[in-house]
Amino acid sequence: MSRKCIHCGQNVGEVDVYCINCGNILNKTEKKGEKTQVQEALPRDDIYAPLSVGDYMFIGFILMIPIINIIVFFIWAFDKYSNVNRRNLAKAGLIYLGICVALLTILGVGMFRAVQLDQQFYPEERYYEYDREFPDFDDWTQLPFDAKET
Repeated sequence: MSRKCIHCGQNVGEVDVYCINCGNILNKTEKKGEKTQVQEALPRDDIYAPLSVGDYMFIGFILMIPIINIIVFFIWAFDKYSNVNRRNLAKAGLIYLGICVALLTILGVGMFRAVQLDQQFYPEERYYEYDREFPDFDDWTQLPFDAKET
């Protein structure tokens, strides 16, 4: 016994997951005795729908707000009922955030250690200062004309 897609009316097979005509996801039918439950088509704006330009603009705006962006990343990344594209974007953002935190930690520890070593080998700011005499450059070059200082 074949089923029909409620959204477009196309005949679909018993084992089909998607409608071959409109592409909507079909719910499974459960047989109860001789009766078959009515199949339902899920709407196209479910968790697999692509994000629109407005959605990306909203995401970009939210990610510009400090602290809130990290909280929203965690909410979007681990909400199993949110849009798949938004979820993957948030997971990628969290990965980038983790990489940046790790690199900044490594660089911060390195800079801290460099300051400690600098203070250890040069206590009380006793640095060697070079005494340089800067030459008069006018003596180096012969000009083709007589230059007079004004």
